[in-house]
Amino acid sequence: MPRIFKKNKFALLIANVVTIVIWIFLTSILISYTTDEKAPFYFYKLGQLIKYLPPIWLTYYLWIIRKGFK
Repeated sequence: MPRIFKKNKFALLIANVVTIVIWIFLTSILISYTTDEKAPFYFYKLGQLIKYLPPIWLTYYLWIIRKGFK
């Protein structure tokens, strides 16, 4: 992890939030272009998993595995 994140937890928090916002914005655009109105319901459920699961994993890794608060 870069030194700025070890010294400044606010920078780590801001980087995490910005990454999550960018990911959700880009995936929502991609999902809206790739899904059709007549698509089965599980396409929408898979789209929601793709949209929200990676930011949860990133947050878990940065704050729990890498111990962001220590």
